[in-house]
Formats: sequence, structure tokens, C-alpha cells
Amino acid sequence: QRCFVCGHVGATINCCETGCDRWFHLPCARQGGCATQYIPLYRAFCPAHYPEQAVNLTLQPDKTCLLCLRPMEDTQRSHTMLCRACEAARYHRDCIQ
Repeated sequence: QRCFVCGHVGATINCCETGCDRWFHLPCARQGGCATQYIPLYRAFCPAHYPEQAVNLTLQPDKTCLLCLRPMEDTQRSHTMLCRACEAARYHRDCIQ
């Protein structure tokens, strides 16, 4: 399979959305804005089929990522995650990955 990001053959990860024909190499997946889940079912999503959280992600300026402790500057849903249990903890998606 040809990688959607770099264009080279040998891609082994495909988007789990039915009908999507985008494939990726593992290093290219992150670089290309994909989400990969390293929990059973081990799914991957291309940027077009990225899962969205059904929560309000209004960020206060003093919020930091609890993993890297850097400020949560980017409020795009594709780059941030909110703890579903407490709805107070914020994370960069890259830190979770």
C-alpha cells in the first residue's frame, strides 16, 4: 500500500473508517495528523475521520497539559483532549499518543 503522507509503498496502517482508502507508515501517521489508538481494537483515524470529543473545550489561559506541563495554547479539538471523568484536566493529543 502507498502511504498517504510520504507517498512511498509499504504502508501498513489504514484508516478504520469504512470506505476510506488512506494508508500510513507508523511514523508518518503522527506526522500526517492521524490518531492512533494503542488499546484494543488498535484503530487508526486519518485527519478526515478524526474522532471528536462531545464536550466543551473552552480553555482558560492558565490551563496546562498534565503530561508535559506546557500551556494549552492550541484550542483546536484535533490537538487537545479533555478528561471525560473530571472535565478539568487537559492534554495535548501528541502527549497522550
